[in-house]
Amino acid sequence: MAKRGTSTRTASRTRRERRDTELDAISGAPRSRTMRATKREPPQAQARKPTYGAAARLAKIVLGLASRPFGWSFDAIRAQLGISERTLLRYIAVCRRELVNSEGGSAIEVVQHGERRLLRLTNRARTAESTAFEAASLYFTFTMLRFLEGTVVRDLVDGLWDKVLQGVPLAQRFRVADLDRKFHSVAYAPKDYREHDAHLDTIFGALLHNFRLHIDYAGLAGEGHQHNFDPYTLLAYRGGLYLLGKSDVYNRVIYLAVERIRSVAQVTGANGQPERFVYPRNYRPENYLNGVFGLIEGPETRVELLLRGESEALLRSRVVHPSQQFRRRADGSTVLTMTVKGTTELRNWILSMGPWIEVLKPDELRAEVADLLREASSLYRPPNRRRAPAA
Repeated sequence: MAKRGTSTRTASRTRRERRDTELDAISGAPRSRTMRATKREPPQAQARKPTYGAAARLAKIVLGLASRPFGWSFDAIRAQLGISERTLLRYIAVCRRELVNSEGGSAIEVVQHGERRLLRLTNRARTAESTAFEAASLYFTFTMLRFLEGTVVRDLVDGLWDKVLQGVPLAQRFRVADLDRKFHSVAYAPKDYREHDAHLDTIFGALLHNFRLHIDYAGLAGEGHQHNFDPYTLLAYRGGLYLLGKSDVYNRVIYLAVERIRSVAQVTGANGQPERFVYPRNYRPENYLNGVFGLIEGPETRVELLLRGESEALLRSRVVHPSQQFRRRADGSTVLTMTVKGTTELRNWILSMGPWIEVLKPDELRAEVADLLREASSLYRPPNRRRAPAA
C-alpha cells in the first residue's frame, strides 16, 4: 500500500509539474520551486495580484492572424508586441499545442519564404476579406507594368484583372472601388513598347512553346546581326524588356533589348512546322546575372566609393549590389565597397550621383569617371572658355 501511495503522489507531482511548465511557457516567466509547491490560497488571501501581459499578447497574436490571411512575419510580430525571438517561439509553441482546428490539427502554422518566417492560420477559408486583399495586392503589382501600355502583355494583364474582380463578392466590391487611387507606381524613364506589340506577341508564344526564333537585331549604332535564337527568359530591368537566350552567332547565352529587334519570326523546319528547342534543365537566369552591376558583364573588379553628403542615408536603405558593404572610417566618413563583374553600368550610375560619390578604387575607374566629369563640366562653361571634346 505504501508503494501505491508513493506512486500516486509521484504521478500527481508529475502532472502538476507538467501543468506548471505549460503555464511558464504562456507567462514567459517561470515560477520558483517554492511557488510551485505552495498550496494555492484563496484569491482574497493572495498578496500578489496576477499579471495578464502574456495572455494579452497571445490574444493579440491570434487576432492579428485573423486579419492577415497570408501570414504575419516574425519580425513584425516581435516589433509590435515588443518581445524577444525566444519569447515569440514560446508563445507559438503554446498556440500550436492549445489551439486546435476542427480537423484536430494545430490552428496555426509557420511558413518560410526565403529567410522570412511567417505565422498564419492553417484553416484559411476563402473569405471576402481575403479575396479583397488578394485583389488589392494583385492590382498594386499590375501598376508596376504600366510601361507595357498598348502591348499584348498589358491586354493579358487587363483580362486577368477583370477575372479577379469578378471573383470579389458583390457585397464586398466597395473594398476595391478606389484601388486606382489607393495604389500607384511611378516608373523611372520607362521604355515605350507600343510599337513592338507584334514582336512581344511572337516572343511570348515562343517562350511558352519553346519555339526557335529568327531575329534581326540592331545594335545601338544601327549595326546588327541575324540570329537564330533560343529564347530562355523575358527579363524586366529598369523599365525595359530584354530577351535572354542562346544565339547561334555567338554560340552562347546573350541578351537582346526588345526595342532593338527589327523583326522576329518563328523558325520553321522542312515540314513547315515551327522548330522547337530543348529547354536546358540546368539553366537559371540568375546564374548569368550574379555579380553583374546591371546587365553588361565584364571582368570582376573590387570597387571602393567614398560617400559624401546625404548619399549614405539614401543608399543604406537600398540594395545597390548584393556584395555591397558600408564601412565607417576613423574620420566619420563612409566607404561603400562592392565586387562587380563589369563597371560599364556602375560607371554610369556613379556619374548620375555627381559630387556625392567619389571613386577611390580602382585607379582605372577613378580616371575614367574623372575624365567624363571634366568633359561634362566643360559643357557648362561660357562658350569662349569651352574646350574641344577629346578625340
